[in-house]
Amino acid sequence: MRLVVREFSQSEWTEIVSEFQDLSLMQLWEYGEAKAALESWRVERAVFVEGDRVAGAAQALLRTVPWVGRGLVRINRGPLWRRLPDEPAGRVAAMLAEIRRHWVEGRRMYVRVAPPVRDADLGAAAVDGAGYARVAWPPAWSSARLDLTADIATLRARLDQKWRNGLNKAERLGVTVQDGVEQFPVVVAEHAAMLRARGYETTVSPELLERLQRLLPPGRRLWALRASLGDASLGGVLVARYGDVAEYLVGAVGEEGRRMNVGNLLLWAALCRMKALGCRWFDLGGMDAERTPAGILHFKAGLGGSEYRLAGEFESEGGDWLSQAVRWRVNRAVQKVRG
Repeated sequence: MRLVVREFSQSEWTEIVSEFQDLSLMQLWEYGEAKAALESWRVERAVFVEGDRVAGAAQALLRTVPWVGRGLVRINRGPLWRRLPDEPAGRVAAMLAEIRRHWVEGRRMYVRVAPPVRDADLGAAAVDGAGYARVAWPPAWSSARLDLTADIATLRARLDQKWRNGLNKAERLGVTVQDGVEQFPVVVAEHAAMLRARGYETTVSPELLERLQRLLPPGRRLWALRASLGDASLGGVLVARYGDVAEYLVGAVGEEGRRMNVGNLLLWAALCRMKALGCRWFDLGGMDAERTPAGILHFKAGLGGSEYRLAGEFESEGGDWLSQAVRWRVNRAVQKVRG
């Protein structure tokens, strides 16, 4: 196996990564370009080649020290490696070794990788052998997915009874839902207003969403759903689409909307729309007992998805003073976010 780092066009990268079952938003070409434009990252993309076959791919975000050209390499939800649902994870360690060879040994960078593989499938010994150590924070990504291949009646029957009661209430009140990419500006504005009112900070900022929407081709733009009663807007949600997956990305529902259980109606409408658009899976966009607010965690659990947890983050550095300084600064920033 060898790692090939080079420039990829939008269409070329999209064609490559669309082959992988473990594709996520963070590995899309458009996401990398949006992060680079807004947050001073630089993007590098690579494929893993076995013979004449592309066995994997990784989009990396780099942030370097001025005048030195060395610093941090961040690969989130990569490398991509899984083409079949039951494909073994054995080659992930070989891909991690190639990442270390290129960026740590060859370019003397500090690398943090969060691979899209479950802990039980990865194996601590394999990671250690590739020259990595597990980091304690942030915790491993966890969420839940709903299989949309079942019919609508079955999906509705699988909802928690209390959750379904909330959905029934919103429907009886006559709340309507409009959806489509044309609703995007309104939902983003409501998202921004909610963040300001609550003093929240998020990596999924309105600026990132707007930049991402401009970069995405028409068939893959973020899907927006907005609820209203008469002339009153009650909130909205945004859903990302990649491969055969739809992912709940943003929810912005005000106090009045929560009293009417508008969140239930919006998420149910999103699930039904994504099924109609041909998506196989609906990812609930993060469910963690430690990090997800209790109310949101309980709300998402009501949809009855299958929970999963990835292996977490791993780091590798060359041992010289600059790599260690970058590592110290990154971990200090992470601990500050942790509070």
